[in-house]
Amino acid sequence: MLVSESCTWLFVVRYSKIETKIVLPNYSFINSFVKFSIYVIVLMNIINAQIALPSFHGAQKAHTAASSSGTQTFTYTGSQQTFTVPSGVTSLVIDIKGPSGGENAVGSTVSQGNHIPGLGGRVQTTLTVTAGTVIYLYVGGRGSDASSSSAGAGGWNGGGDGAVISLYRGGGGGGASDLRINGTSLSNRMVIAGGGGGAAFNYSAGGDDGGDGGGLTGANGQSNNNTSNGRGGEGGTQSQGGDGGQYSSSHSPGTDGTLGVGGDGGASTSGGGGGGGYYGGGGGSWSGGGGGSSYANSDNTSNTTHTQGYNDGNGEIIVTW
Repeated sequence: MLVSESCTWLFVVRYSKIETKIVLPNYSFINSFVKFSIYVIVLMNIINAQIALPSFHGAQKAHTAASSSGTQTFTYTGSQQTFTVPSGVTSLVIDIKGPSGGENAVGSTVSQGNHIPGLGGRVQTTLTVTAGTVIYLYVGGRGSDASSSSAGAGGWNGGGDGAVISLYRGGGGGGASDLRINGTSLSNRMVIAGGGGGAAFNYSAGGDDGGDGGGLTGANGQSNNNTSNGRGGEGGTQSQGGDGGQYSSSHSPGTDGTLGVGGDGGASTSGGGGGGGYYGGGGGSWSGGGGGSSYANSDNTSNTTHTQGYNDGNGEIIVTW
């Protein structure tokens, strides 16, 4: 309450049942200062009394979490496996390894002499993808070793079979490892790592080796440490399977590799099977099978590295996002 008198101003402030009277001389600047001070005091008391005031908050944009990252490793199962691209992911880093070929056998002895199966190839690449896409993975199996009673069978996913004659038996070729998009046929393969060729037995000193898988062209199988005499199965390429080897005109040649499949060792020889791949290696004739070729679809991949003769054993596929 404000009361005016002739020479003074009387201010009465009531708050929390306390009344304060202030009498001041009638000086205008003092009068204005006191008014301002009183307003400040009243305001501070209101704040201290914790009188609720409405609050206003600006609209906030919802936070969108970044796509999660991770790694998943697929090992050999002998059957198709799948991977679904996570939400928000547009590329995958792929590390894919092909399997190796199988050992030879003479009589009851496996891996007789110094005859070495071919190793599987490796492909490292970045694959462009769309979230929600289902990828089909085929992890290749190692070529089977020959036994005391039979030649080695080709590994799962395209390895060629070894051959047998009497006591001498070739190892099977390793299958390929690959991943497929938009279908499960061979034409849907995006990335492939070639398998190694199976070992044979002919020369007791050794050297009837399977060709290594991988690279744009798989390595040729060997006969007596020689890869160029036509006896070993040839490696698969980017356009055709490797030719089957032929030891001589009096011995059966190995069969040629084809799209995705290695050739078999020549009938009535100890030839090793060819490795599977983009194109399979040819089967050997008294010699090792050729390695399968690797592949990466250039329209969907980048930063690709091919390594020939990298992996021993079953294949593997590692997916990172």
